[in-house]
Amino acid sequence: DRGRASNYVYGAAKAGFTAYLAGLRARLWRRGVHVLTVKPGYVATRMIEGRRLPRWLVASPERVGRDICRAALSRRDVLYTPGWWRPVLAAYRALPECLAKRWEL
Repeated sequence: DRGRASNYVYGAAKAGFTAYLAGLRARLWRRGVHVLTVKPGYVATRMIEGRRLPRWLVASPERVGRDICRAALSRRDVLYTPGWWRPVLAAYRALPECLAKRWEL
């Protein structure tokens, strides 16, 4: 949800994709097409292997998959999974950039 010094190219790609999905959702909703944007936190995959993260911070792929299925069935627009990421990232987005750039999630 915000550019990070350690991985800004990846973050830029995700931000662009999120904007693309929002536009696609706006374009297709009248036709009954549902577009879900998924914003996962850390998921136990090869991408984060070797990172020293607290266990409680990492979700299983099964948990994320269940959350995605529920969100799609309920036709939500945006899913943060696990759900506790939503308020954490809302607070992080609300920080002025001069402070956020000093704190790496």
